[in-house]
Amino acid sequence: MDKIHIPTDAIRIISTSSKGDQSKWRVGNKWVKQNTRGYEGQAEELATLVLSCSTLQEKKYVKYYPCEIILPDGELSRGCYSEDFRGKLQEVTLERLFEANFTSTNPILNDTSLSTTEKFEQIMEQVQNFTGLNVREEITRLLAFDALILNEDRHTNNILFLYNPLDKVWQLAPIFDNGLSLLSDEKDYTPGKPLTILKRKVKAKPFNSSFSKQLALYRGTAFIDKAKLLHKLETSTIDFGRAEQVLRSQLNDPNLSRLFFEGSEIND
Repeated sequence: MDKIHIPTDAIRIISTSSKGDQSKWRVGNKWVKQNTRGYEGQAEELATLVLSCSTLQEKKYVKYYPCEIILPDGELSRGCYSEDFRGKLQEVTLERLFEANFTSTNPILNDTSLSTTEKFEQIMEQVQNFTGLNVREEITRLLAFDALILNEDRHTNNILFLYNPLDKVWQLAPIFDNGLSLLSDEKDYTPGKPLTILKRKVKAKPFNSSFSKQLALYRGTAFIDKAKLLHKLETSTIDFGRAEQVLRSQLNDPNLSRLFFEGSEIND
């Protein structure tokens, strides 16, 4: 496992999630994130493994790696790191995109008269108006992935766009920040309790608190090679702990079966 020393002059950035704050640092070209509520790092690493077995190009998701964090005072901590994917592009979250256009996602997302599909379509229509991008398929696939890993933190600041100020061109950022998934929050999902009970407690974001209703938005084809994923799980040298147990449980959920293809089917 990589060891990353946090320099004394490194700026500690407080990353706010729906569960509170998480410490992260920019060290060279790396973003280093510290576990705060449980095994967020292992969840990130396992999410990376899942995406490596998908049809997505590598540039479409951020890769996370395990690390031991050595703080300036010598204290040791567990976490993960990723390479900076932004380059010279400006990052704009979905929420900031709306704010830059003098509005907010709240009137749409909090409107109880709208169905999940209507909320999604209204948000996507606004995104297309603001950026020229039609990312409906990409976002619904992201929500399907979230349903698989039980990501409870896909709020509107965890959907990111990148803007090139020179070319004035927008693009959807790669999938990132999957730490609050796979029951990684041990404060809310106490170790030792049955997974079936704990999984029922997890709430989705941002269009509906139900993972199944957000999953229903995805109309695309299967995009995860289940056989390849199982093989990687068997041969991985990383100890994913309970995160792997949760994922294996999810792989047996018939409601998620349409996300998977067998290795040979992709060539049929």
